[in-house]
Amino acid sequence: MSALSFNEKARFAGSVRKVLASHPLISFFVLAFAGSWLFLAPMVLGQDGLGLLPYSVPFGLYVVLFLAASFTGPTLAALVVTAALEGKPGVKHFLRRYGQWRVGLPWYLLMLLGFPAIYFMAAVIWMGVEPLQALVRQWGTFFTVYLAGVLIFPGLLQWGEEPGWRGFAQTRLQRQTGAWQASLVVGFLHGLWHLPNHLLIVGPPAAGPFNLTSFAVNTALVMVLTLLFTWIFNGGQQSILVAVLTHASFNVSQAWLATLLPNQPAQVGYTALIVVAVCAVAVALLTKGKLGYAPSQDQGAQI
Repeated sequence: MSALSFNEKARFAGSVRKVLASHPLISFFVLAFAGSWLFLAPMVLGQDGLGLLPYSVPFGLYVVLFLAASFTGPTLAALVVTAALEGKPGVKHFLRRYGQWRVGLPWYLLMLLGFPAIYFMAAVIWMGVEPLQALVRQWGTFFTVYLAGVLIFPGLLQWGEEPGWRGFAQTRLQRQTGAWQASLVVGFLHGLWHLPNHLLIVGPPAAGPFNLTSFAVNTALVMVLTLLFTWIFNGGQQSILVAVLTHASFNVSQAWLATLLPNQPAQVGYTALIVVAVCAVAVALLTKGKLGYAPSQDQGAQI
């Protein structure tokens, strides 16, 4: 009886691996959504979200579930599907891309200083020299707010997201469709993946009563932003470390500027996003849609 049970489990596991390996990208996206949304469901369904259930999640548990949702979604999905495709050697190679840091100084300068420069430029447009004066007075915040955010929190969230979105999905999909097409697909699904954040009343930046227009605009922004992320990711030899730092820099740049200029007009943020979008489209056009991708990269990033 136990042997039969073992054989049945082995056959079931083999069938699951076969399905995952036969449809790796679909499997990844399904697992990424399910893994994250499952952990966010208690907040979305409770009084912190839709109010369908009569409870509020304690703050400590809220933070744990919110952090876990990134890792149990894109990261776990990437590891599970990689294991089904390539076994232990594939997983080991995938994990080595976490520490792939020899990508050239220009890419580090771009990923760490590019987005802050755009936000400061937008602030100067609307506020004159005040942003520069604030930076001179509070230069230490570059380390205590900006770099701390990129390397610790909220940068930690990107260690849950980017191994999946860039490390797995973008890497594989661009082999089939090309870089810019893959970027728009990954960007759209990445934006859709954020839906629970838009259903929460408290917590993430999108929190508040659900607004379909805001959600749609955010999804479109993620799609355009993904073009830039892909270009830097490919230029950085498809390093997961590069993907994480790039995404974290974009998110933290907004918070850093808000620390330096708490009374900045709303036009600053809108202008910065417009500049980012223009840069993304320009990069896509100048690279003829390749976004730094070359088939020769696939061997180094094989998963």
